[in-house]
Amino acid sequence: MQDVTVSPETRVRAVRARLPGQMLHERIENAQLTYGPLYTLAEIRQRVGEALPRRFGYVRSAVLEPIESYRERIPDHALLKYDDAVQSGLFDKFWVATPTYYQERQVDPWIVGEIGGGADRWAVIARWD
Repeated sequence: MQDVTVSPETRVRAVRARLPGQMLHERIENAQLTYGPLYTLAEIRQRVGEALPRRFGYVRSAVLEPIESYRERIPDHALLKYDDAVQSGLFDKFWVATPTYYQERQVDPWIVGEIGGGADRWAVIARWD
């Protein structure tokens, strides 16, 4: 019988992989490398809202809803980007963010991915108009 010696580094990596909180920093780093800058929820709302032209007296923002309950048609290219993001395993939840004036929905939705674990970090996955 052959003894298999596992290095301490390999054991630590395996233990860390079983603990979601320990993997959070790695998920954040990988998401930044793959999807670019990460944002807080407030920054996502602001960035999505900025897709709308300024109107005097109107507040630009975004309405977010879970992608599973979004009823409008999502274009094929955005669905493929969403599927790639799901397969990456970096995000806990996906949302469709629609630009709004107050709560009046406009056009040009975005798909955003949320990194869970209390990180308050979001990535832009896809946009369409």
